[in-house]
Amino acid sequence: MNSKGSTQWAGLLKGEDVHNIEDAISRQEVFLAYRSNKIVGTFTLWSEQSIWDKDLWGEDNSKEFFYLHRLALATTEHGKGTGRILIDKAKNIALLENKKGLRLDCVASNSYLNKFYKNNNFSFQKVVENYYNGEGYQDYHLFSWENEN
Repeated sequence: MNSKGSTQWAGLLKGEDVHNIEDAISRQEVFLAYRSNKIVGTFTLWSEQSIWDKDLWGEDNSKEFFYLHRLALATTEHGKGTGRILIDKAKNIALLENKKGLRLDCVASNSYLNKFYKNNNFSFQKVVENYYNGEGYQDYHLFSWENEN
């Protein structure tokens, strides 16, 4: 991400973890995808909103949705459909856990990711403008996918 000039997850790129992934691992909310014993991707599903989610989505105590975060692929997996597979797995987990769907946020300026989520049946919900992410102000797009069952 650094080599591409991306500022997304800037804190993580500096070794800071504002989302407390270590605790998410202990709560079994972090999922790893493997191919031939090599990690090819990861994502995190939170059943309870983080402070970040509450700020962007508004407080929702219903627990009807999983909040999808930290979807990431190994660089060797780009363009191979692995991202779609991870999204499908997250959707399947939501179905198995009787969730209404998935919610996520995406940096508004990242046109590739915005298109990716739309192409994977996520619906654009709204723009959150000038949100302070701990390092600076950015606009975020909110997307959701809802179970049709």
